[in-house]
Amino acid sequence: MKEFDIRPKALFDEYLKISRQDIQKFFTDKKSFVETACPGCSMKDSVSAFEKDGFSYRQCPRCFSLFVSPRPTEAVIQKFYRDSDSSKFWAERFFPETAEARREKIFKPRVKMMIELVAKFGIPHPPVFVDIGAGIGIFLEEVKKTGMFQDIIGIEPSIDLAKCLRQKGFKVIEKPVEMAGEDINNASVACSFEVLEHLFNPAAFINSMAKLLKPDGLLIFTTLTVSGLDLLVLWDKSKSISPPHHINFLSVEGLRALLKSCGLEEIEITTPGKLDVDIINNARNENDQLVLPRFMEYLLKNRSEKTFVQLQEFLQENNLSSHVRVVARKKK
Repeated sequence: MKEFDIRPKALFDEYLKISRQDIQKFFTDKKSFVETACPGCSMKDSVSAFEKDGFSYRQCPRCFSLFVSPRPTEAVIQKFYRDSDSSKFWAERFFPETAEARREKIFKPRVKMMIELVAKFGIPHPPVFVDIGAGIGIFLEEVKKTGMFQDIIGIEPSIDLAKCLRQKGFKVIEKPVEMAGEDINNASVACSFEVLEHLFNPAAFINSMAKLLKPDGLLIFTTLTVSGLDLLVLWDKSKSISPPHHINFLSVEGLRALLKSCGLEEIEITTPGKLDVDIINNARNENDQLVLPRFMEYLLKNRSEKTFVQLQEFLQENNLSSHVRVVARKKK
């Protein structure tokens, strides 16, 4: 898999441009911003990392997590995702235009992964599945094909995306997961993919996911981690570090601390990402002024695709890719 397979350059750059325009519409009043502790280990002290598009990124000296502070309040963030042009673009253009590529490259492998996890660790019965931030429902479609679950539910607060899910015949809870506990508390498996990096309060989100589960239920989520190679190399030049959408980049250590604080049993934290080396190479080709570490510059100029593949495999095996997968269990 290559970066442009799942986020075509022109389409993604247009999305980032619209996102920067949205900053001027929704986030010019810094009086509404609030200071936050580390979203991973909750340490109150942090050090300045860099400024990007008017947002201050800071780093935790204890667990190394990267995060925006001060940040917009939860109410302002919710209004942004409800009303912004970039959110609408993602729902109406980006998702539909990349849907089938993502189905093959991302969602089908995720379903296979989930089947393997359920077989390995088991789940309580009856089998009820819930996807938080279900988008346009590609993952739900693939889950449905397995016939594993008695009930399949999507939680999606976006009006446009929730409408799309209903049109596909799925049961939808159209509210944030923090408010969904009154609608469901018997899930066997709760999943969330690429949501944590967007949130005002990741701990509240994980606690709310856990409340949807039965005891011994599995919680599975993915996010971006600052422990990964491409984020550490590109840093503030990374397109993945894109306010106002991406404001949390917990380290592997920060994620481990977050699970512990939420009372969840950690089963595994892995980084199965496939794109770190490709993303760095694309950034280098796109920006002549980009200065890379000498090692990366040498490798990208002089070594073969085989070396790139082996390096990516090394990152996967040693929890050093920027795409992280977390599997936890709700304790009895």
